Amino acid sequence: MTRALIRPAALALATALLPVATAGAQKLTLSPTIGVYIPTSELVKAANGQQFKQQVALAVGGRLGLNFSPRFGILTSVTYVPSDLKLDLATGEQVKDNANLLFGSARATFYVLPVTAPLWLNLNGGVSYVRRGGDAYAGLSDKDDIGGVVGTTVGLHLGSLLSLYVAADDYIYGTRIDETSLEAEKKTQNDVHLSVGFGIPVGR
Repeated sequence: MTRALIRPAALALATALLPVATAGAQKLTLSPTIGVYIPTSELVKAANGQQFKQQVALAVGGRLGLNFSPRFGILTSVTYVPSDLKLDLATGEQVKDNANLLFGSARATFYVLPVTAPLWLNLNGGVSYVRRGGDAYAGLSDKDDIGGVVGTTVGLHLGSLLSLYVAADDYIYGTRIDETSLEAEKKTQNDVHLSVGFGIPVGR
């Protein structure tokens, strides 16, 4: 009779402790980042010879990552880019106007080299959001784009609390500048972000 009671009691105790153990295995990390934003093509090349090009610029932001195990996690990020939009006229003249960008993302992360190792490496991918602002886009009715993002990050643990990492991300989305005077169809845009950051554990 006693043995019959012990087994259900042990099972119930293990079930009760499982969420606690799972929560303990989760590692939350906050990371400030700084890097460079690199658009890979002009936004629009109009029939009259005008070209709109977003300029290479500084990118600052942050990441919040939650690792469920040494191999898997989720990642969110926000990046602000104070860039310019350059207009190349058919006459050879150039006009620049401020055109800042805000990037957000939510991704799944797989660690090729586990995050617990001294040197770790991950591949990640998910959904991205792009918001355009500044004087160059002041007259646009559609300033938001939804797309995808893929990236990779390599990191190095600097002691037990801090890690240094380098990340490369490709934001892939369709964009349209002005339906009235330029192309009406959305054009696929690839924006590359190269960044460095410091991972700081939260809640320890």
